[in-house]
Parts: sequence; structure tokens; C-alpha cells
Amino acid sequence: MASKEKIKYELRMYFFLFMLYSLIGWIYETILFSVEEGHFINRGFNFGHYIPIYGFGAVIIMIVISKFIAEPDESNKFSMRPLKIFILILVLSTVAELIGSYIMEYSLGIILWDYTDEWMNFQGRISPKTSFIFAAGGTAAYYTIQPLGKKIIDKVSIKGQKIFASFLLILILIDFSASLVTTIWFSDSIKKAGIMERK
Repeated sequence: MASKEKIKYELRMYFFLFMLYSLIGWIYETILFSVEEGHFINRGFNFGHYIPIYGFGAVIIMIVISKFIAEPDESNKFSMRPLKIFILILVLSTVAELIGSYIMEYSLGIILWDYTDEWMNFQGRISPKTSFIFAAGGTAAYYTIQPLGKKIIDKVSIKGQKIFASFLLILILIDFSASLVTTIWFSDSIKKAGIMERK
């Protein structure tokens, strides 16, 4: 594969990984909060069924893994790679969640999560429990769901990949724009719904 084509392929893969983990994040949070509240809750800032912070975090983690964590040595039955990946996801997901909470709160006035009741939380933005859940889930997804998703995408022609990626990108841009406008125009209604309140 030529260098230019390889770069394009990797960019498409990162984009599909972004969408995959954004969807996984939405499913995880929607089920969790819907069960807790006793009714369906569409989690996230956007209208669509995806939460971008999961996607961005996953892509950053994948890039760091590819650059700094060596591929497993097949001759070594006790590889430390899974543990390294777990710790990496633990640290980076915690940082991403902390930064993301500040960005959402101070740019749009939105608070999408609050861990005030969790043990050793920091300002309700991060907590050891949620960081561990993200690390465990992320590591499991890295070794199971991600390879399966990549295998499926690789079966699609390059033209098909480009069309699908373009279609998803257009949907994301439309959805984000609509979500942003709605948040700005109807901020008072959102506040009344309690979305912007921190304990």
C-alpha cells in the first residue's frame, strides 16, 4: 500500500473507531442512566446516538498505544501489554473526562455528569470508580469489539468506506450544529430540566 493511501486508510480507520467508541459510550451511559432513573434517557449533548468524548478519547489512546506500546511478543506467554494498555486508558480517560467537563461547563454551561456522591471524587468531575470502569471496559473493547469492527470495515471496498465515512461525517456536522443551536436558544429550558445543575 502506497504511503499516501496508507495514511488515508489510517485516517478512515481512526474515524470509524471514533464513531464506534462514541456509539459504545452512548449505549453504556444510556443504559446506566435509564436504569437508574427508571425511564429512557438519551445521554449526551447531541441528538444522535453517540457521545463524542468517548470517540476522541479512544482515538487518542489508539495513537498513543501505536507509538509507545510495543506489539506483543508471541514467544512471551506473560505479556505486560494488556496491563500497560489498561493503565494508559485509565490515565488518559480520566484526563479526558476532567478536561471535557470543564469545556462543556464553561463554554456551554452544560454539566453532563456529576460524581459528587462517588468516593474520592474531584469536584464531581472524575472519580476512581468511573475511571476504573472506563479502563476495564476500554481494555475489553480494545481486544474484542475493535478487532471485529476493523475486520468488518476491511471487507468493505475503499470506495464504500469513503462513501460511508462521508455520510457519517455529514450527519455528525448537521447533528452537532442542531444540538449547539438548541442548547444556546433553549438554555433556560435546559436549566429547568436540571441538566446544568451540579450538586
